[in-house]
Amino acid sequence: MISRRKFLFALAGAGVGGVGSELWAGNEPFHRQCALRTESIPAPAGWRGRTVLFVSDVHYGSFFGPSEAAALAQIVRAQRPDLVLLGGDLAQTPDTDLAGFFSSWSPGCPTIFTPGNHDTGVEHPSPVMEQARAAGATVLCNAAERWDGITIVGLPSALRMAQRTSLLDARGFKLVLGHEPDVWDGYRPPELLHLAGHTHGGQVRIFDQAFYLPTLGRKYVRGRFSREGDRTLIVSEGVGCTTIHLRINCPPEVVRLQFT
Repeated sequence: MISRRKFLFALAGAGVGGVGSELWAGNEPFHRQCALRTESIPAPAGWRGRTVLFVSDVHYGSFFGPSEAAALAQIVRAQRPDLVLLGGDLAQTPDTDLAGFFSSWSPGCPTIFTPGNHDTGVEHPSPVMEQARAAGATVLCNAAERWDGITIVGLPSALRMAQRTSLLDARGFKLVLGHEPDVWDGYRPPELLHLAGHTHGGQVRIFDQAFYLPTLGRKYVRGRFSREGDRTLIVSEGVGCTTIHLRINCPPEVVRLQFT
């Protein structure tokens, strides 16, 4: 893995066209379409047949504006989910105005949001969370809520705030929104499904190697991971971009959880 700085200099020197066509999968940044990845989840009692959408790393305000937000909302509505989970980095900065995002956000079901490292400052409340609440979303930041028989836990970015992991001691199935995937190693309770983003899947991948991965996103980059005790981690490649408006071999995606 080379540094982001070196990669950007390489692109500037060679030009994007210098990347061989055999390495380019034609994955453009989000604009009106993205991949839909379905993950089958063993259903807790009463959850068989339900659909939950996990949307992460929109980075609204960074190459993602009102028209993209409207297109994303349409994609989400078309799946007719029972619940939508926004898994962090909804905004590019803690002060980003999300009016353009929430003006078209109408998934037809409840929305639960947990902040990522871009959504909040260090150890203080974020205007992003206030905007999400005002738009009707349930905000879980070091908080848990019982939702139709299961516990949904929202843990804030481990890069910004201390996580209240005692919330994971609740009995039964726990669905955890925790933005950075690498903290999964410290989540020990059984019957736990951890949904994370943060990595963007690398955002730019050549020969299946990511050229840049963030802190706490270098071990579990994308996909699904399992351990004994019914502990599962699902890492989304995210929807948006940050730093550069570019995705190579790493399309934007929404994760569809199908409880079976």
